Amino acid sequence: MTENITRITLEQARKLKSLSNAKKLNEITEEDIDKQISEDPDLYQLTDEELAQFEIIRSSKE
Repeated sequence: MTENITRITLEQARKLKSLSNAKKLNEITEEDIDKQISEDPDLYQLTDEELAQFEIIRSSKE
């Protein structure tokens, strides 16, 4: 199996167009998320205990 790997610099990566839609992301409700999780067998609803194990890390922009 042959893999095609494209390497780019951090500067090039920062110039790439984002694939996310911030407006759509900000408009999604908890109910929408719960519905998506319940309809997709590959998704799993984390418990409060599991969520408490995560640590929020904010990176500073260079």
